[in-house]
Amino acid sequence: MKRKSTSLFAASVLLLLLASATAAQTQYTELPNFYQINENLYRGAQPKSGGIEKLVELGIKTIINLRDDDERALSEGREAQAAGLRYFNVPLARQARPTDAQVEQVLSLINAAENQPVFIHCKRGSDRTGTIIAVYRIEHDGWMEEEAREEAERHGMFWWKIQMKSYIRGYVRRSKEATLTTAENRP
Repeated sequence: MKRKSTSLFAASVLLLLLASATAAQTQYTELPNFYQINENLYRGAQPKSGGIEKLVELGIKTIINLRDDDERALSEGREAQAAGLRYFNVPLARQARPTDAQVEQVLSLINAAENQPVFIHCKRGSDRTGTIIAVYRIEHDGWMEEEAREEAERHGMFWWKIQMKSYIRGYVRRSKEATLTTAENRP
């Protein structure tokens, strides 16, 4: 019985440590679903009124918007640039999986030192943002696909986002295939 309770305690401590190793959430009304991934990357939902100012206050240098390229995005871009922030709009589909080119473009923006720290968002900060952050975790932090997908779900990725989850699930295989193809095509 003592062994069972010790195992249960150890499992509880492990879960607590794993939970704290993921993104840290801070509550800001103007930045819904806001989390810090690391010192160079933050994620969230569409900033509300005062959100751009809060990002400036937090030291963010760049905003990456994954929503449609429409008047709202143009307005956000003007507001961000007026506040001295860099702004990129890389529209990802709301239901379908992103293309490898889109993901590569977003990752290169995140990883560019001149853009850091970066805030990335979509409408809710869960599905499109969750997909990109999951791939970032795989590439940057060495996470397993399942671990990255589970974090996306904890941060609100809907269960029916099958295409996005499928993209995360097959990312490593596709990445290895692309690397092999590139190596085979070298002279």
